[in-house]
Amino acid sequence: MPRLAIMSDPHANVAALTRVLADVVDQGADATYCLGDAIGYGPQPQECCDLLREARVTLLMGNHEQGLINIHYLRGFNQPAADVLRRTRELIDETTYQWLISRPKGLVAHGCRMVHGTPPDSVSEYLWRHETNMGEIFARYPEEFCFVGHTHDLMRFTYQPGIGASPRLALPPGETVLEPGLRHLINVGAVGQPRDGDNRAKYVLFDTATRTVTLRRVPYDIAATVALIEARGFPRAFADRLW
Repeated sequence: MPRLAIMSDPHANVAALTRVLADVVDQGADATYCLGDAIGYGPQPQECCDLLREARVTLLMGNHEQGLINIHYLRGFNQPAADVLRRTRELIDETTYQWLISRPKGLVAHGCRMVHGTPPDSVSEYLWRHETNMGEIFARYPEEFCFVGHTHDLMRFTYQPGIGASPRLALPPGETVLEPGLRHLINVGAVGQPRDGDNRAKYVLFDTATRTVTLRRVPYDIAATVALIEARGFPRAFADRLW
């Protein structure tokens, strides 16, 4: 049974993504998935996409990929984020653009559902909006395991038939064994712009044989990404919040 590396939200942060992909190799993952938002906020969208393809990472659509499709989706962003997406379109080649806008909104692999926002296949809906009614979310899909991104935070929920959904649970450093008899939904945090109080890049390893999720926290050269954000004239706020 395979060991899966599951990440989300690289956000054109090549320094972070490079270190994460190297760690994935060191950990011996059998397959790697990225739950969307390869682009947006960060200064190196083309290079980030090149890295994902070279590493044979399966990329899903995030809301930032969707924002490239047309003005209807772009209107869902605040002005600074929309401006960066317009600049992103200028920084990527046509092949990469077509690749990004054709990503699947969700998939099921190795018995796991994967989606950027909220299952079964929403790329823009935030999970935290449903924290008081997570049973409704679990009812939307049948799989035992589900992995999401989008919020840039780390969290998990469980669901027990006949009892219901848990409140929000922490996803602590190290290993978490996913208890049999429950269903599990896990937010894997962010590679390129963490918002969980720890500025290291995050991703998880899921061992499908032992039902173990391992949170990996990977340091990277934040200053290098900050310098590139400033050099390309992107909003300073997108650099400041990396720290």
